[in-house]
Amino acid sequence: MSTRAFTNGECWLYCERSGVPVLFVGPFQENDVVAPIFACEDCLNKMRGRARRYIEAQDQAPAR
Repeated sequence: MSTRAFTNGECWLYCERSGVPVLFVGPFQENDVVAPIFACEDCLNKMRGRARRYIEAQDQAPAR
């Protein structure tokens, strides 16, 4: 597994801060345009929490 490196830039997620350490989290594509999405550590942690809550809710959902 490779380690991804933070670089100074703009957080595209919740805080929208600039000049902070950010990590590339993936591309965003709309129509034929692709934009790189970057997130700071605080926003990554917030997203991780949301993802964990989603996964837990899926695990507790009744079977279909």
